Amino acid sequence: MNLRPLFFICSLLMLSISACESSASFSEDAQAVRKDSAFILFEKGKTAKDLREKISYFNKALKELKFKKDTIIPDILDYKIYYHVSLKEYDSSLYFSDSLINTARAQQDSAYLAKAYYRKASAFRNLNQYEKQFKNSFASREIYLRIGDTSNAGRRTSEMASAQSQLTDYTGAQQTATEALEYLKENDSVYLSSIYNTIATTYRNQGLYDDAAKEWNNALRYASSSRDSLSNLNNIALALQDEKRFDEAIRIFESILERSDLTVLKSRARFMDNLAYTKWLQDPSAPVLEDLLKAKEIRRRQNDENGLLASYDHLSDYFRDKNSQLSKKYSDSLLLIAKNTGSQTAQLNAIQKLIDLSPAEKTKGLSTQYIRLNDSIRSENLRAKNLFAKIRYDEEQKQREINNLHAKALQQKLQTEELKNQTIILSLGGLLLMVSGGFGFYYLRQKHEREKIKEAHDTETRISKKIHDELANDVYNVMSGMQEIAPVAMMDKLEHIYKRTRNISRENSSIPLGQNYLPHLISTLSSATSEDTRLILRGEDTVKWDSLTSEKKIIIYRVLQEIMINMNKHSQASLVAIIFSEERNLLKIQYSDNGIGTSENQLKSGNGLQNVENRIFSIKGKLTFETETDRGLKIFIQIPI
Repeated sequence: MNLRPLFFICSLLMLSISACESSASFSEDAQAVRKDSAFILFEKGKTAKDLREKISYFNKALKELKFKKDTIIPDILDYKIYYHVSLKEYDSSLYFSDSLINTARAQQDSAYLAKAYYRKASAFRNLNQYEKQFKNSFASREIYLRIGDTSNAGRRTSEMASAQSQLTDYTGAQQTATEALEYLKENDSVYLSSIYNTIATTYRNQGLYDDAAKEWNNALRYASSSRDSLSNLNNIALALQDEKRFDEAIRIFESILERSDLTVLKSRARFMDNLAYTKWLQDPSAPVLEDLLKAKEIRRRQNDENGLLASYDHLSDYFRDKNSQLSKKYSDSLLLIAKNTGSQTAQLNAIQKLIDLSPAEKTKGLSTQYIRLNDSIRSENLRAKNLFAKIRYDEEQKQREINNLHAKALQQKLQTEELKNQTIILSLGGLLLMVSGGFGFYYLRQKHEREKIKEAHDTETRISKKIHDELANDVYNVMSGMQEIAPVAMMDKLEHIYKRTRNISRENSSIPLGQNYLPHLISTLSSATSEDTRLILRGEDTVKWDSLTSEKKIIIYRVLQEIMINMNKHSQASLVAIIFSEERNLLKIQYSDNGIGTSENQLKSGNGLQNVENRIFSIKGKLTFETETDRGLKIFIQIPI
C-alpha cells in the first residue's frame, strides 16, 4: 500500500499545529505601546474575520512604515505568510518568506531569520517540493541551533526527516529522525509522534514489520488528537498485516470502526477498505466486495485521489483470480490516478499488475515502460540520497567557511585589541611617567618652599637670639656703667635703644608650634597693641590648628605680627578686630581697624605689607586690602587647609 497519503495527512497536521503555535506566539513584546497608523492597521488585521481583509490591513500597514528597520515589519510579514498559506496562495507565501529573510538579515534578527526559512519550507511541503523543503528546514534548523533554541531545531529536524521519507530516502530519514529525538522534549508531543511515525515508515519499507509496529506504538503514545491516534492504530494494523498476523490486524481495524469519534468519511472509508482487504488476504473467499466498493465510492465522491489509489489496488487484487477484465479495469484506473498524483511507486505497481493481466502482445511495451520507470525510481532514490547528503555537506561547508571567517575576524580583532591595549599601556605608562614627574616636581617644589620658610624662620630665630644675647646685653651693660655719670637725657636715649633692641628680638623669637601655638599667638597679638588701642579676637577657638602644617602656622604668626606692628606704627587706630573662620577647606582671617587708613598706592609702597603678601603667597594663600584715607584698613586672608 502507498504510504504517501499518511505522510501527507501527518505533514498537513504538523503544518497546521506549527502555524497555529507560531501565530499564537507572534512577538507581542516587539510592539510596546504604539499608537502610529501602521500599528493600528496591524492590530485591525489581526482581529479581522475575513482572511482577505486581514491581508489587506497588513498590506496597508506595510505601506505606512517609512523606516525599513522598524521591528514591527517581521511580525506583519509573518502574519501575511501564515494567511497566504491558509488561502493556499503558496507563491505569495514564498515571495513574502524571501522578504522576511531579507528583513531579518537587515535587522540581524536570527530568530525571525530561522522562522522565515521554516515558513518557506512549509510552502514547499504543500507544493510537494520535498527537496526544497529539506533545504530550507535544514537552514532553519542550523540557525535555531546557533541561537540555542533546541526545541525548534528538533521540529525542523523532524520536518527534514519527513521530506527524506517522502522521497524514499528511508535510511537518511531514519538517521535524521533519530537525530531529532535528541533535541525534542517530552511536551513536544506532535513532533515526537511525527518522528516515530517517520521511523516506523522507514522500517516498514525495509521489511522490518515488527520494528515498525513498535515505533507506531511510540507514535500512538504521543498522539495529541483522536485523528492521530486512529492513524497510528491503522498503521500498526498494516504492519501486522504485512507480518500475516491477520487476526490481530482485523481486531484493530474493527475497534477503529466501532469508535464513536470516527466521523470523517474519508477516514471511515480508509479503515473500512483496509479491514476488508485484510479479511480477503486472510481468506480470499471472505464476503468483502461490498465494503471494498463502498469505500471506493466514498473516496470517489470525496475526490480523495490518494484514497482511490488504495481502493483500485485492492479491487484489482481482489478480482485477479475472479474476473481478469475487472482486475485489469481497476489496474488501468490505478495507473491513471497514479499519474495524476505523480506517484511513481503507484504507477510501477499498476504496470506490474497490467503486465500480469494483459495479453502477450502488450506485455512487451508494458515491460519496457516498467523497466524505464523502475530505473527512473531507482535513479531518483539515489539522486535523492545524494542530494540530501550534498545539501548537508554544502550547508555544513558554508557554515565552516563562515566560522573560519568569524575566526579570522576574531583573530584580527584580538590582534587589533592587543595593539590597542599595547598603545593604551604605553600611553598610560607615558602618562604615569608624566604624572609621576609632575608630582615629583611639585613635591620637590613644595619641599623647597617649606625649606625656604623653615630656613627664614631659623634665620629670624637666630637673629633674635643674637640681638637678645649680644646687642641687648651690651646696651644694658653700657647703661649700667654710665648710670652714675651720664646725664638723664643720655640715659633715656640708651633706654629707648635697649627697648627697641628687645622688641626686635621678641618679634623674631622662636614660635612654639604645638599645643602652645594659639596661646602664644594671642599673647603676641595682645602685647602688640598700645594702651590706647582695643583688640577684639573672634573665632580663634573654632580653627583646627592641629591640621595646619608647621610652615603655615609660622606664616600666619609672622603675617599677623607684621600687620600689628604696622598698625602700631601708622594707623593711630583705637579699635582692631581679627576674626578667624573655616569654610570649604579654607582658613579665613579678616583684619580691620578704625585708623587713619591710607591710599592703595602708599600701602603697596611700604615694605611691611609687601612682606605680608610675599609670605601669604608662599603657602598658596590669597590676600586682599581695602583702605581709604580716614576710613581705616581691612585685610582679607585665605589659606588652604
